Amino acid sequence: MAQEWKHLLKFRCTRCGNCCRDPIVLVTDEDVRRIVEGTNQAACDVVDFYKPSEIEWGEDQPGWIRLKSGQRIMGLRRTESGCQYLGGDDLCTIYDYRPVTCRRYPFDLEFDEEGDIELLSISQSTDCPYELDGYNPLGEIKAIAKWETWEEEPYYARLKAWNARKEMGGRKTFLKFIGLG
Repeated sequence: MAQEWKHLLKFRCTRCGNCCRDPIVLVTDEDVRRIVEGTNQAACDVVDFYKPSEIEWGEDQPGWIRLKSGQRIMGLRRTESGCQYLGGDDLCTIYDYRPVTCRRYPFDLEFDEEGDIELLSISQSTDCPYELDGYNPLGEIKAIAKWETWEEEPYYARLKAWNARKEMGGRKTFLKFIGLG
């Protein structure tokens, strides 16, 4: 194990809620299904579709959706104070149903050719006053990253099929296309 990042496995969340206030959480269709099943909300109430100017996500990155209204990316719906699921106590109100990216957070990972973690870092998407007195098993982090890839790959394939269509549709049509409408 590379020593330069091993200490980050001691990450401990201080429950400040910043990770739920600042960044837009991108989601897959499977994330949305899990939330819909756990909350009984309609998919259109779970997500919003963000413009490139609203998110720090390169237009060359995967996940962009071609809609009638222009290029958008699907993420959790937000309120003025952040993610709609951020409770008044700064805790997630849908913790058991949360997206896989929230489960992986705050870790950013890079893998080598054998599928082993080559680099692990703490996300810089928001100010995080974490402590380094916790415990995060490397195997669990790797399993969550694999789960994330397992959900992203078929979602991106569905996006590719949607974006290749000649007729452009709206948000509800897109949600129906990916099995959420």
